[in-house]
Amino acid sequence: MYDKFAHPLRCRTDFMGTLLDVTLRDGGADAGFRWPADVYSTVPAALSSLGVDMVDLGYLGGTLPGHSTTVPDVGSFLTPDDVAAARHPGLRLAATVHPRTLEQVLDFAPYVQAGLATLRLEYHPAWLSSIVVLAARAREAGLTTTVSVTLASRYTISELCRHSESIQAQASPDVLFVADTCGALLPYQVEELVNRLTDTLDAELGFHARNPLSLAYANALAAVDAGATHIDCALLGLGPGAGNLATELVLLRHRLPGHPAPATLPGFLASRNRLGTVTGRPPGTLVPAACAALNLTPVEEQALRQFADDEHIDVELAALWLVTVHAQLASLRPDDLHAAWQAGHPER
Repeated sequence: MYDKFAHPLRCRTDFMGTLLDVTLRDGGADAGFRWPADVYSTVPAALSSLGVDMVDLGYLGGTLPGHSTTVPDVGSFLTPDDVAAARHPGLRLAATVHPRTLEQVLDFAPYVQAGLATLRLEYHPAWLSSIVVLAARAREAGLTTTVSVTLASRYTISELCRHSESIQAQASPDVLFVADTCGALLPYQVEELVNRLTDTLDAELGFHARNPLSLAYANALAAVDAGATHIDCALLGLGPGAGNLATELVLLRHRLPGHPAPATLPGFLASRNRLGTVTGRPPGTLVPAACAALNLTPVEEQALRQFADDEHIDVELAALWLVTVHAQLASLRPDDLHAAWQAGHPER
């Protein structure tokens, strides 16, 4: 007889390249670029502990007209102290520059000393000469560089290839990102685009997925399958309009299974709640996505919810915990769930 609580077949859990979280940059539009100071420590700490490779902290020198601020707030005018607050072992820190927003020459040295590792530059054909200068100065300061071609859906593939070749030839970025700013691309279009770019360029490729058509995750998967090595994402899917690829989805499917860090899960959930309060975008439940990542049936999901209720723990925490310890459990039966939880939490 079929055993509803036996271990299911494992779903695909490949690593999905380098994860670059842009919560504090793109989510700044939701917070008016006025993040509370504690967010710059707690969010990077939570992300680093669960497998995110890099965090984009925000802007150097301000944002573009249309979503800029006139007061030098954390997020749109990062300082070296802001960068230092975000340092955590194993986590690379990045910041973004829109070339036309810089009114004075920035000294990158204090940012590098504070822990900044990467400078990200936004591309427009009219900005290429400024990008070349900034990229060269960044490399001299010891920073790696990325250049992001925004509005990808507004170009033909041939046009994107030509622009990308010019960027590579003149600015030599370590990673060239393609950003689906309008969120209009479909997975087959992303695959075709990235395939063409990998055939054309020597640089590594990154992809920034937006979510107005609920295709951000599918498009990111298509990009990775076609050769992209870096993926942008954001907690709660924060970002302008319909938002970006949700970091939580990528973590659940591509980082957390078997990840030995359940002690950090409450801090991660607290960071999500804090971001929801600041931005006015309440975090949605992760339980269905966690169950899908584990290939669980609705019956097994209900058993998980009952387990959380019996143990008097938050069901979000229970779901994330199950993703991390799933492979170690004898089965998904309630007795085995309770035994595993109590073994790891003897104080309860």
